[in-house]
Amino acid sequence: MTRIELNKVPILITWDVDPDLWLPLEKRRWALETAMNLCHDQAIPATFYITAQPANIYQTQFKTLKAQQHEIGCHGWTHGTEENYDRMSSQKQRLYIKLATEYLQAITGETLRAFRSPRVKTSAITQNILAEQGYLSDSSVCSQRADLISSNLVNTDWLLAPRRPYHPQTNHAFKAGDLPIWQVPISAMALPFISSTMQVLGVAPMKRFFDLLYQEAKYTGKPIIYLAHPIEFVGRSGKNRKRSWKAQLKPQYFTPTYIRAHGIRLRNLLYRFTPVDFLGFTIELFAYMASFPDVTFMTMTDYINKIDEKTI
Repeated sequence: MTRIELNKVPILITWDVDPDLWLPLEKRRWALETAMNLCHDQAIPATFYITAQPANIYQTQFKTLKAQQHEIGCHGWTHGTEENYDRMSSQKQRLYIKLATEYLQAITGETLRAFRSPRVKTSAITQNILAEQGYLSDSSVCSQRADLISSNLVNTDWLLAPRRPYHPQTNHAFKAGDLPIWQVPISAMALPFISSTMQVLGVAPMKRFFDLLYQEAKYTGKPIIYLAHPIEFVGRSGKNRKRSWKAQLKPQYFTPTYIRAHGIRLRNLLYRFTPVDFLGFTIELFAYMASFPDVTFMTMTDYINKIDEKTI
């Protein structure tokens, strides 16, 4: 692991496009279009990690993504409860990653180089398979994150993982080694620099959070990685949007299987803002980041190509 000088502070805006099967097709498409057009309007090339199995509904949107020079990455095969890469067998991981990669490449016409696992769960097995499949990067680690706004809860491996991009060890995903794939951690300082944090705190604290990450990046050369979900521009409705205590206390939400996949359901009570609020906050936060004269927005693979040039 080395300090990478890029002259400017790299900012990577990344979106996780989950299946969200509880929503009608038109709302899912609208959410993705809103996210990619928001970035395009601010001249931000972004990386969209797409869950493969339901991705055929986005055929038209994929054309726009490419025209706007965004990157399409892989976000797993089903994003189902079973797709937890910190627990799956090597055989099942290999099958899911192969299926997801081949299917997304077939329907997008793109060679995939960037991966992020569902619920950002990974393992040494995952990293080895991704490297074999030709991926250049994975962004499934959130170094020094310790919070309850996560399905990972307090991940002790995250607490000790390198903060800057690194090549993982063949037998340890959270330590620097020599696997031919870059692990690019999502930005965090106890709290993660992600949209869920903004749903809890609002936009003003997120700007101060960015200020801290910016100062770190200037000193260390670390990129700033932001994670969001397009579906947050729609929000939940009906029974899925209930926020009463009673709605969060159903017995199935406290089973080990549910908690491993989705975290503590009660965290939903922390989210205070509407989809309209969140859209405005996102526009404001991106504009604030872009106002710094020495930042540069990049897709994940553009960033990897830059740092590989620096390390040759």
